[in-house]
Amino acid sequence: MTYTVGRLADVLADSVSWLSVRTADAVPGPDWVSCASLIAAQEAGEDPTAEWRAAAAADYARDYAIEPPVQVAAMFTLMWYLQVPSLVAGVTTAVTGFAPAVTPDALAFRRHPTAHYPAEVALLSEEVVPLEVASRQLKAHTSAFLDSYEPGVKLGSLQRFGAADDEVRSALRLPEEAPYADQAAAAFGVSLEQKLRTSCCYFYVLPNVAACTTCPRFR
Repeated sequence: MTYTVGRLADVLADSVSWLSVRTADAVPGPDWVSCASLIAAQEAGEDPTAEWRAAAAADYARDYAIEPPVQVAAMFTLMWYLQVPSLVAGVTTAVTGFAPAVTPDALAFRRHPTAHYPAEVALLSEEVVPLEVASRQLKAHTSAFLDSYEPGVKLGSLQRFGAADDEVRSALRLPEEAPYADQAAAAFGVSLEQKLRTSCCYFYVLPNVAACTTCPRFR
């Protein structure tokens, strides 16, 4: 079967109920975030996710009546960003063996106005790539983000790059029918048999919050 980016956008939207997906020739509007621009800003020494982290931290402060540890918003923002290329690459390759391009210049997103996670994704390229290429693009994209992400708190390499594995593993598990999931997992270097996450979101440090059942602290 021959796939277009539009058809793959439908596959992604059908598999992820909370995500709106569109194709576009350019970043759709000023309230959208270009992945390429965000990474370029980080690599130039700027902190383009500062407002994003601050919004999440303000919600935690209000909801839990404490000054939340910096690492909570830092880690959630990291995971939310990684979701964008990981969902696009992971879901579509699991279902079809192909993906839209997931290079930084091929993706943009818009955050949910109150929950802060990326709720809308724009696919900016007409390129459709096979699984092996999608794997290389995803690794390069996530590495560029993680290597330049400086959220004001130390996050070790296991946390950073473990989160990249966690997000793509989660994406591969989302489709109800995923005939290429095992092949994709091998290409992305993750195991679908792994039950616990490699990285931790730190949410358990907030008052009266229990660690999730997949937390690596249960090892």
